[in-house]
Amino acid sequence: MILLHGWIGSWRYWIPTMQLLQMKYRVYALDLYGFGDSAKDPKRYSLEHQIVLLADFMQELGIPKAAMIGHGLGALIITEYARRYSDRVPRMLIVDAPLFDPGDLDRRVPAGRMVRQQRPALPEPEDAGPNAPTVMSASAAMRAALLEAARARSGSLPPELEKMARATAEIPAAGQNHNPLLALMDSPEALLGKAFRRSEANYERLAVDLAKIDPEVLRKSVENFDAGRMLDTLRLSTTPTLVIHGGQDPIIPMPSEEILNYITLDKENLLLPILLPNVRHFPMLEDDRFPRLASEFLEVPDISKLEVKERWRRRTR
Repeated sequence: MILLHGWIGSWRYWIPTMQLLQMKYRVYALDLYGFGDSAKDPKRYSLEHQIVLLADFMQELGIPKAAMIGHGLGALIITEYARRYSDRVPRMLIVDAPLFDPGDLDRRVPAGRMVRQQRPALPEPEDAGPNAPTVMSASAAMRAALLEAARARSGSLPPELEKMARATAEIPAAGQNHNPLLALMDSPEALLGKAFRRSEANYERLAVDLAKIDPEVLRKSVENFDAGRMLDTLRLSTTPTLVIHGGQDPIIPMPSEEILNYITLDKENLLLPILLPNVRHFPMLEDDRFPRLASEFLEVPDISKLEVKERWRRRTR
């Protein structure tokens, strides 16, 4: 088992979960770049560098594959890691992951059904490397190329195509489309203040790590986030996945009904959402059921058979 923390704290808040899981599994938790005892180097704060950190960690320790639990930022990392190396991640549990509506869910899936061959393959970030500049999305790039070719042939474009060309030029670069995370990122102290009151024990438990967080890592870790890509990655994933989210999360809003319908369509046996009422951003610290849910998820052969009161079920239409 490998556990990855979120935007507040370090590996230490996983200790209660680790204490239960270590009875059956070998459990690892690590500090991401910019957090805890790991290096403080802004050049390594991108999501891509954090993914490389996870890959290097597994290689150095000789771990061929591991089930993974990721919280917040950690959920982003393990979701993308599992997309690239599905054979290394037999199961993953993502907690309070940023699952936002990109505004085109009704158009992303033709006729409301999953047709994998009609969806363009997601680009491989590792091809460009962790320091590569952001590039235009595949669909926007294709439109731009076709319009440029038409302009080159005739010297100009009809008015309707010129309008399309201007609209294409205004499309943000891939990784910057639909990025609500940038607006949600604040100082570590402010985020912790949203999660817990100063009088609460969990505030003190997490506050000890605030001085070890480079505030710059929060923004740099999400500057290339794309809400649509995150949903599509989950939608196309073949890794059995449990999605847990606090119903009262003040930092990352709970995913809507439309989002849950989108990511579970045609794969209810592979992706199971569990929404915990009256839980905020740290289910592993706030809800005693969390370690049990994690343990049962790892053990049940078919996750669709996991029976918990909080599981979300797709609505028939």
